This record gives sequence, structure tokens and C-alpha cells, in this order.
Amino acid sequence: MARPRVRLVVTADDFGYCPRRDEGIVEAFLAGAVTSVSLLVNGAAAESAAELAGRYRIPTGLHANLSEGRPVGPACHGASTLLSPEGFFLGKMGFREAVAAGGVALPQVREELEAQLIRFRELLGGDPTHVDGHQHVHVLPGGRMPSWA
Repeated sequence: MARPRVRLVVTADDFGYCPRRDEGIVEAFLAGAVTSVSLLVNGAAAESAAELAGRYRIPTGLHANLSEGRPVGPACHGASTLLSPEGFFLGKMGFREAVAAGGVALPQVREELEAQLIRFRELLGGDPTHVDGHQHVHVLPGGRMPSWA
């Protein structure tokens, strides 16, 4: 009896964080060490990373981010339970503490994740191959990905 075929998927996350990191990720993809990437659509280098993904035909997913940098959705235009007074996400531990204390409005999480999906589609012209979470925010209570993800 034939053995089932197993395919190892190695995903490099934080694609779009900065150009230097993106160069290393592309090198790893071209060398065969990485099979896909996860794009931070609010990263400083998101646009150039999206261009690299298209140029090299790298399977690209959405690296949903609720903990670092600035939001891309409605939260960036006003007060939000996801943000510090300076307009940045609360950080990994700040987000975890806010979730644990019940201080995160889940409709705002959904709005931000939907905005990130829209931004992904704008940058890459299609849907992500997968969705995962920056700093594992998707595994926290209340932080799971919506059904559309």
C-alpha cells in the first residue's frame, strides 16, 4: 500500500515589516527553504513586499496584526479599545492584558481584521492563501479569526 504524500509548508511571517527582512525571506523562498509568506499589511514595507510576492509568485497569506504598529481600519480615525492614546496598537502584552480584562471591543477587532483583508486585496489583487496572526493574537480568547478569514 502506498504511503500518503506529506508536504511540509514553511511560512515566513512578518513579510512587509522592513525591506531587509523581506530580502532575507525572498532569498529563503528562492532557495526552497520557505514555501509561503504572511504579509503584515500595516508594515512599513508592505507595498514593496507585495510587489516582491507578485514578482516571484510567492504564495502569500495575511498576517493579521492587532498588536504592533498602527491600524489600517476605522480605528485609525478615532478612539479605539485596540489603541494607545498615541494611536498605536497596544503591543503584545498590552493587547493580551486588555483582552483578559474584557477591555477589547470585539466589533472593533472585526472591523480592523476586515480592513486588513481589504488592504491585502488592494496590495496583491486577490485573496490570501491563508490567514495567521502576528504574535499569536489569534489564539487568545476573543482574538480568533472571523469565519470569513
